[in-house]
Amino acid sequence: MKRLCLLRHAKSDWSDTALDDAARPLNKRGKKAADFMADFIVKRGFKPDQILCSTAKRARHTCDPLTEKLGPCVSYLDELYMAMPEDHLAVIHHADKDAKTLLVIAHNPGLELLAALLAENADEAARFEHFPTGALAVFDFDTDSWADIAPAKGKLVFYGKPRELMAEEDTR
Repeated sequence: MKRLCLLRHAKSDWSDTALDDAARPLNKRGKKAADFMADFIVKRGFKPDQILCSTAKRARHTCDPLTEKLGPCVSYLDELYMAMPEDHLAVIHHADKDAKTLLVIAHNPGLELLAALLAENADEAARFEHFPTGALAVFDFDTDSWADIAPAKGKLVFYGKPRELMAEEDTR
């Protein structure tokens, strides 16, 4: 079995309009969400063996709290910056064969479209009509090879948004 986790970068800072899109950092809310999601991923047992992350600054900063907890198991890939589903799949198909859990940190609209594409049924796919910043989707695939990851083959294990997850934790 292979587990694929898709994490959209956390909320970015738009205050400096002169910055190139790829150079935008996280805003205060984004930093808080990135820290929370890193803890959540580890606590929930979604700990990745390998992380593939877009080279955009906001994606790297979303990844930073995870690398602090897990060590340097990350590869930063230009191919994931503004990638579409077929680009994501090409990268996923070449993931470390020994990794059982893979985390991809990237951007919309490609990540949202990929999640909908991977879902094994239309009801699950419909959940991804809005994949907000910091959202996490986790799929299990009945395969031993990343090369076999394909549309409509993913069993959705989890889907959550940081704002809702943080609110749930606050009520505990």
